Amino acid sequence: MHIANTRRSLTGSNEGASTLEMALLLPVLLVVVFGLVEFGYNLFARTTVEKAAQLGARSAVTGEGFAEGTRLALVRSKARQLTDALTGGDPNSTAITVQVRSYPGGNTSGAAVENDAGAPCDVVEVQVDYRYAPLTPIVGALLPAEIGVTGKERMINEPWAACK
Repeated sequence: MHIANTRRSLTGSNEGASTLEMALLLPVLLVVVFGLVEFGYNLFARTTVEKAAQLGARSAVTGEGFAEGTRLALVRSKARQLTDALTGGDPNSTAITVQVRSYPGGNTSGAAVENDAGAPCDVVEVQVDYRYAPLTPIVGALLPAEIGVTGKERMINEPWAACK
């Protein structure tokens, strides 16, 4: 009887098979789930910085703050409003940078004027950059330590004054 039980346990027992299957599949499942989380956050970050650049450029083309000399600060502030979701609301976060430049006369093939929202009828460009560290432990180890995301928008300033 003892020989029969030993033979059955070597050939026909399913005990432990599900544990072995789980041990083999769990790492694969975790990589897939964490990969989806990382991809989703990256997509969220890209969409957010693109929209932030659009809002900054829209603010720039109106000429708001031109007479007071606060236009550049207003454009940067408007672009950073959306990025609070990425930085946890920290207005001093160095993970976000906003660059504003203009192209006099609308000539985008020429040199840009940095830190300037331009005059009426000039082209203004707002660029929002975000650097973040991967969120997930398993997939994050496979990715670079820091991932850069950029959003950029160009628009033509409205003629709030006579164009040059």
